Amino acid sequence: AGASSGSSSTGEVATKKAASGRRAKGAKSVANPETDKPHRLVACTWTSALHQRRGNERRISDGTSRLREWIAYNLLVGFDHVYVYDNTGANSTMFRLRNEADPDLGANGTAPVYGVDYRDLSSVTDLFPPDKVTRVDWPATICNNNRPNHPDPGERSSQYAAEASCRTRYGPHADWMASMDPDEYFVPMGGFGSWKE
Repeated sequence: AGASSGSSSTGEVATKKAASGRRAKGAKSVANPETDKPHRLVACTWTSALHQRRGNERRISDGTSRLREWIAYNLLVGFDHVYVYDNTGANSTMFRLRNEADPDLGANGTAPVYGVDYRDLSSVTDLFPPDKVTRVDWPATICNNNRPNHPDPGERSSQYAAEASCRTRYGPHADWMASMDPDEYFVPMGGFGSWKE
């Protein structure tokens, strides 16, 4: 056995780099080798199959089609992963607490109406690969959507808590994270077709 001088040949260095660049079977995938994080860019959203307009004027029931389009678009323009905080359960909880039937649901409170399943957003998130989309059940009811200057201004803590949860749980696994609503689209500009360019 001889002592190492600390220097190595070019061939040894190339072999060590090649070996260190190989992933062991079952090892995690890394999107950015410099930071050792599995994702470069992720999106978080807090949404529901049904939305109540400010002041409870009317309910908007196209949340599933909006979300499907939004997820597909964001994956197309370069987001590695999308986290969906599903607040649909809060609607049924609010009606149960008031001992009322939800007018958008069937007699049993869970049946699809207008051909859309309002129980949760899994019918949308399950259309995408699990390594691209994660649905988090988030039935928190603390959310007041009253108009500005309403006598009860309330708070939007359900959405803020979901965004904080997303940052805490998934932020360490990505270089960049965007929090946005499913009616908001980040569009690459200046000749770029993807956020990865």
